Amino acid sequence: SDNIINKYLKFSISIFLSVIYCLEAEFYNQIDNYQENNDFKKALQLTIDQYEFEYNKEEVEILWRLARGYFDLADQTSNEEEKKIYINQGLPYAKKALDLSPLSSKANHWYAVLIGQKGILEGTKQKILNSYDVQKYCLKAIEIDPYYDGSLHVMGRWHYNVADLSWLERTIASAVYAAPPKGSFNEAIDYFKRAIDVNPTDIRHYLWLGKSYYAIGEKNKARNILTKSMDLNVSSESDKILREQAKKILDKL
Repeated sequence: SDNIINKYLKFSISIFLSVIYCLEAEFYNQIDNYQENNDFKKALQLTIDQYEFEYNKEEVEILWRLARGYFDLADQTSNEEEKKIYINQGLPYAKKALDLSPLSSKANHWYAVLIGQKGILEGTKQKILNSYDVQKYCLKAIEIDPYYDGSLHVMGRWHYNVADLSWLERTIASAVYAAPPKGSFNEAIDYFKRAIDVNPTDIRHYLWLGKSYYAIGEKNKARNILTKSMDLNVSSESDKILREQAKKILDKL
């Protein structure tokens, strides 16, 4: 009879855990659907509501979604002070997710994104200091999940930004580090092309691929890729900003 009870208990526990797993998966899908449909405030609010439960305080899937949510709000505004507020709110969640799960591709990705944004918003020296963490954690994210276009895009941006450092910025980098970071526009192009292969509907990849071609003097290739970006559907504020940037470059070509 003890064996029967034990089997019943094990069966009941497995059913209970399966139900919990299904509910969590459905909940994450709901958040992600709001995010993918550019309802960023609702996606973030749902995530915050779940984080309020004590059992979710160390749930990595919640933590990196909180980091993503605050980044999304920062990405919808051109106001630097607003950006700083959102990035500073999101960064501790990304760091906590990474500490709890160093092998989570999304934890690595969102930590790289937010630490990079923090550096950009705080000025040249901090941007260069943070660039090593951006590279380290983004490459780790790609190693874990090589088919996430977001991480491929971030590494493309990393190479572009490092290659695009001014003489003054390079001088500061040399003062900060014995070996300043090394990036190239050609490496940026490779990453942006890979990002487009994975996700051909995201205007970010086309804009920055066009900018990279423009930076190395490949004006025909820049024109072609930026013209393609004009045919993409844009709905979020950040995508509209990117389309305007693409138009400005096209006007120069």
